Amino acid sequence: MTHPRLVVLLVLSLLTATACSRGSKSETDGNSEQAGVRGNTAAINTVRAAAHAMAQPEPRVDFVAAAMEGAITARTRSKALIHYDGYRATLTTPTDRVTQVTFELIDAKPTIRQLTAELGEPEPNPKGMLYTYEYSPTGATIRVLAEPVSMPAEEDSLVRRIVIEGARTR
Repeated sequence: MTHPRLVVLLVLSLLTATACSRGSKSETDGNSEQAGVRGNTAAINTVRAAAHAMAQPEPRVDFVAAAMEGAITARTRSKALIHYDGYRATLTTPTDRVTQVTFELIDAKPTIRQLTAELGEPEPNPKGMLYTYEYSPTGATIRVLAEPVSMPAEEDSLVRRIVIEGARTR
């Protein structure tokens, strides 16, 4: 015979799990109007880490992947792929040096406003918004292109793709 306290505990845990899964859906649901205003911050730290890693004098594949706290899941001569929950990153690697990091944001879509808070004021670009990030310790200038889900790009626009490229200034 089943113990009544065990049944109550199981029912409560199931209700709690159901409530948690329903409550977190609006944050990543691209169709939700609330998600359009708030966006999703899951990819922001990884984008910031990739920009910092690209600003180093020799951004090697293993170094950039470690900075992004990701494990390379696939690799060719010119690309390396990292999967995250809600997005993926592709490192362009014509040699062992990373020249570009591209984020394909599937569920974890931040807003232009969130990227602006992290990277400073952007300038309009035909594909979205272009941020210029200067990393003074190494003298590098990093360009970050944020492509919105739909144009024109506005502060509350969700971002579907982010491309990070580095250029030496010193």
